[in-house]
Amino acid sequence: MAVAGLAAVVAPPPAHAAPPGAGQVEEGRTETSTTVRQPDGSRTVTLHAGPVRLREGARWRPVDLTLVAGPDGIVRPTAVAHDLALTPTGPVVHFAGGGSAALDRTTPLPAPRLTGHRATYPQAQPGHDLVVEATRSGFVASLRRTDPAAAPVPPLALRRDGRPAGAGEPLTGEALVETESAVSRVVAAAPPAGPAPVPFDTTVQTTVARTDLSGDPDLRLGTYDGTALARSLLTWDTAALAGQRVTAARLLVHQDWSASCAPRAWEVWSAPAAGPQTRWSTQPAADRMWATSTETRGHAACAGGWSAVDVTGLVRAWADAGAPAGGVQLRAGDERDPLGWKRFGSAEGPHVPHLEVTLA
Repeated sequence: MAVAGLAAVVAPPPAHAAPPGAGQVEEGRTETSTTVRQPDGSRTVTLHAGPVRLREGARWRPVDLTLVAGPDGIVRPTAVAHDLALTPTGPVVHFAGGGSAALDRTTPLPAPRLTGHRATYPQAQPGHDLVVEATRSGFVASLRRTDPAAAPVPPLALRRDGRPAGAGEPLTGEALVETESAVSRVVAAAPPAGPAPVPFDTTVQTTVARTDLSGDPDLRLGTYDGTALARSLLTWDTAALAGQRVTAARLLVHQDWSASCAPRAWEVWSAPAAGPQTRWSTQPAADRMWATSTETRGHAACAGGWSAVDVTGLVRAWADAGAPAGGVQLRAGDERDPLGWKRFGSAEGPHVPHLEVTLA
């Protein structure tokens, strides 16, 4: 499908909206949004796909996934809503709304190497490293083969409230063995708030039939083998834009990983809202393509980073219609090409997708 006037990629921003500069005045903030008055009288509204702040009494505190060791020697993220601890036998999270999840493991782990929101346990099993990532709603654990001669990657498992967690339960991700990277991984995440939370993001994938992937720090699109196929869906809280005059808008996503550095197109389509029950077989049908880009980041010679596409027409349409929520679908331009396989950061990770909207 060809769409006239598709915008080119524009310069990427920092991870989150910067503090107000000279002449700028912050007018409001919520858990997921920031509004700044510009010197020329316009306003910039930044809408994130998930929470970027925590309420502490009368003040806000930025979410910070950075892992640090406390006085007790236990590693925890700096500021998150849920109590995640990396114990000697692996990660355990106690959810703010009740319940817990832990990696199903009883043997001690080696000391982890901490890098930002990741902890790497070298040779947790012969020929395999265990990588644990702190997320905004729990954790992700991945077993990665480091020795090509090692045995196949064994599946990881979770325990829920002290007992084995069945695949497909709302709390957990089933063990996914990802052929393209020889990884077994599990996702422990707090259940989403209600059947249709806003904002919200998730991935749907042909090889994942039963599991909610909204707790995963990846937004995936394309195919890694020419057969398995993934798309990602984001729903934004656009109530604050209703009836406003939108003069510019761009969608910002962080490309964490790509199959190569060769330019491969990815597309932004409008789509009805998704929810935690959305799977490949039940994904909402996309309406129209509004933007495309061939910018490719996240491989050996093209470091990961932010990419932006102009979605002014789409966001203006939401504002003119008074839509309380707006949905987009991200997909590969060629869904049969393994070089188009990409992973963007989701709202669970350190790089939260966001819309940057300018209002007159």
